[in-house]
Amino acid sequence: MRVIDAWKEVYLAGTEWDQFSDVDRYPWDFGHLDDAINEGILKDGKIFLFGTTEPQLVQTKEHPSGTVIPIPVIIIVSSKLPPPSTVSIKSVQRVEEEILPMSKMKMGWYPLVPPGVDPIRAAKSQRLYVLKCEQRRAGLKNLKIDRLKQYEYVLPYIFFPEKQEEEVPDTVINMMVDLVDGGKPLVFEYDYELDDIDEFVAEKLKEEDLDGDRYEAQLRDEIKKQVKATKLKQKAEHEAMNKEIENMSAEEKDSLRTLKAYKFYPQNEEPNVQEFKNTFINRYYLHAEEVF
Repeated sequence: MRVIDAWKEVYLAGTEWDQFSDVDRYPWDFGHLDDAINEGILKDGKIFLFGTTEPQLVQTKEHPSGTVIPIPVIIIVSSKLPPPSTVSIKSVQRVEEEILPMSKMKMGWYPLVPPGVDPIRAAKSQRLYVLKCEQRRAGLKNLKIDRLKQYEYVLPYIFFPEKQEEEVPDTVINMMVDLVDGGKPLVFEYDYELDDIDEFVAEKLKEEDLDGDRYEAQLRDEIKKQVKATKLKQKAEHEAMNKEIENMSAEEKDSLRTLKAYKFYPQNEEPNVQEFKNTFINRYYLHAEEVF
């Protein structure tokens, strides 16, 4: 059961809808990915494919000075158990990340059955699965803006217990404080481990040319309030993480511990994107074992 052009079956998560036509402008060559699946390092065991795009300024014959191209990138996950059927939605504009079942985004892991192969026969020895999205582009005009944006920021999600346990909480808080009759809001970063609150407040009031007698107590109280809220949130997240780890079976933990991810870039001579290769996948899967 030989696979050809497997990458074309994969949904490129996190790609803006109007950029898919830019991806389609080029005859991307992922023959090395097919070779890895058919007869290379990924010819045995179950594997799961998902994709994304990495916009880069690429020099081409048509555009010698460079043009921005959303480069398609395919990730192959080799693991004993299927990766989570879960996605995260997080952008710079979103304060909180949102973890959702793939089904909420009309996405899921689907068996990859090569053309001409009987699906029933293939199911008996199925080992290839791809991330697909059933949201039709023709239906985009009926979606609200917020819903449309979710697809642009969606990331395949995974939780590695060992890596989570090593993570140190971020002590820097991005704050915005509205002072009564103080004009525009104050926007600043505050590190609750390193910054001394009295020194920080005094410096900030001087920097903003604000009356200390009038605003000192208000600014100090607001900083303390936001620090307290942040610490409570971090505590709740830590407890939720511990609970998730406790609920995992030994088999699930072993599958996550031994999971390997490989990253494939197109191998075209034109446009040539070899200089843009890197190991980073996303903030959950982190880095690939190898890049091809």
